[in-house]
Amino acid sequence: MNTFKLKIRTPERSAYEGDAEEIIFSTPEGRIGIMANHMPIITAVAENTVELKCDGVMRTAAIGQGICKVFRNEVEFDVSSMEWADEIDEVRAKEAYERAAIRMKEQADRLEHVRNQASMARALARLKAVNVQHL
Repeated sequence: MNTFKLKIRTPERSAYEGDAEEIIFSTPEGRIGIMANHMPIITAVAENTVELKCDGVMRTAAIGQGICKVFRNEVEFDVSSMEWADEIDEVRAKEAYERAAIRMKEQADRLEHVRNQASMARALARLKAVNVQHL
């Protein structure tokens, strides 16, 4: 199968660098898949799960907001966070989601609402990534 060069960076680390066959992720407009020789694009990345196929094996991770650039068979992600499913503590992610849900009900102002939404999205992406690995 054809491959492309892929780099996924966060402020803390290089989460992945190597060849990939396919990557599927969320944008604000919906899910998108990229394979070798994809047309050039620049798009926002939405907080959710990302599925990455390398050597015929699909891996899942929770990914934060950021940007994706595709050009000349190279794909680069600069995102706020990325955690492979096997790095996620499922119990801790569930607790974070529940805390954020409670705070959403008690919110006092608009800024707090936005922060709570971000916390819930992060926790939900982690839970999705862990649950996909269990299938």
